[in-house]
Amino acid sequence: MRLLDAACANDADMRARIEALLSADAESGNCYLATPQSVINILEPLHNKGLPVVAAGDLIAERYRLIRQLGEGGMGQVWLAEQTTPFQRHVALKLIKAGMHDEAVIRSFASEQQSLQIMDHPAIAKVFDAGATSEGQPYFIMEYVPGLSITAFCDLHRTSLRGCLEILIQACEGVQHAHQKAVIHRDLKPANILVVDVNDKPAAKIIDFGLARIADAERREEARQGQHTQFFGTPGFISPEQVDPDVQEIDTRTDVYSLGVILYMLLTGLQPFEWAQAQELPFDALLRRLREEDPRRPSARLLADRNIAIEAAEARSTHTKTLVRELRRDLDWIAIKALQRERERRYATPSELAADLRRYLRHEPVHARPPSTRYRIHKFVRRRASNVFAALLNVLASGLNMTEAGYGR
Repeated sequence: MRLLDAACANDADMRARIEALLSADAESGNCYLATPQSVINILEPLHNKGLPVVAAGDLIAERYRLIRQLGEGGMGQVWLAEQTTPFQRHVALKLIKAGMHDEAVIRSFASEQQSLQIMDHPAIAKVFDAGATSEGQPYFIMEYVPGLSITAFCDLHRTSLRGCLEILIQACEGVQHAHQKAVIHRDLKPANILVVDVNDKPAAKIIDFGLARIADAERREEARQGQHTQFFGTPGFISPEQVDPDVQEIDTRTDVYSLGVILYMLLTGLQPFEWAQAQELPFDALLRRLREEDPRRPSARLLADRNIAIEAAEARSTHTKTLVRELRRDLDWIAIKALQRERERRYATPSELAADLRRYLRHEPVHARPPSTRYRIHKFVRRRASNVFAALLNVLASGLNMTEAGYGR
């Protein structure tokens, strides 16, 4: 497992293929894969396959000079680069993995480029350019965002629960804007929602918007040809339908699910299903768990482990009991609705999720929670506490006046 961890890194697609090979080898009784070196012989070419050989200092498209690699994932590599013409600026350059640019993908890529260029929202990192290298490798040029992931930012600054939700609402608004432009992210995760300071206030910036659509085009093409398809996305943040072979079309509600995962992490510090801690399970068992099991309520996760509860409360600058109480009131309901396995039961749009979070912040009844008279009265009283208190004082004063008048007779 350590060898697979090192070789595959975050490439879930490659890991799934390798585990399938290992499983098939074990069932056949063949001893070839029994030795570590034989596994290395297979892993090494797979690990290097599909990514262009580039290095710091290389010039892409005669105007983007690579500075340093920022990250690498299932889709390709992201580099910090300096644009040299027609003016100088730092940009983020993403090279798409080889083998993911057949005719169908190129058509999707061109369509995606047009959609991305018409998006204009403060919570979405701008896309400046797109094209292909001399070797035919597709690339995107995006706004470079020197920020931290939403979870890392909130934990580092011990952001309050309200502050975390306000940042997530910004992200929801950005995703909603993209959906209105017919662009679905399909790979939302903390690393793709960065937070930067704008006028001394935290601002969300979503990156890599639409890049996963390139992979989705390949997925649909394989399905059309009757080939076996692999899911695309990041384990722990993908929606159940993304790993369901019977679902051919992924709609906007898959982004709602991923936003729900991020909300869950901001509330508890944990993913709904902790993939990193479940490596002893076969990969297909993890995928089946995602499709068939419901996540526990955030408050229940914290109550089950005191140490985790303490860490989560400290990260939100509050006490454990206070955090659990807040989760039980409404946030449990909101998170679980966003994480429904059946997408028909989720929030239909990111804006619906954002609206419920705003209702929670304003002490209004949230739509995720089944309504009751007692609940609505409680919300009304909490929202208008000063008015209710004044009304009670008036009632008491009137009662006292009537009593005094009675004694005066």
